[in-house]
Amino acid sequence: MKKILTVLTGLTFLAVTSVFAHDHDGHGRNAMAGDHFKKMDSSGDNKVSKEEWQKFHDGFFTELDKDADGSVTLEEMKSARMEKKEEKKEEMKEKAKEAKTKKNDKKKKTAE
Repeated sequence: MKKILTVLTGLTFLAVTSVFAHDHDGHGRNAMAGDHFKKMDSSGDNKVSKEEWQKFHDGFFTELDKDADGSVTLEEMKSARMEKKEEKKEEMKEKAKEAKTKKNDKKKKTAE
């Protein structure tokens, strides 16, 4: 019985993980690449020129170089990554909170 439960739990985990990893209406890896591309395409022509590429990444380098010494250390990169991770966590918490509020509002309306 424990083996069956373990197998079913594993399969459920894999199914849920694949659903969240897949691109659904702007979520997933493809959306991230698209967002990155849009940020680089400052002219809005759906093409990224070498100048646009360099300008974007120069800004990114400056953002990473916290001590402004003209170089980026591994610690600065790790720190920036952790900051982004925390921002995403907060963003997801906020979205979950908004979704819960909408769900509760909808329940209240149907109950009335």
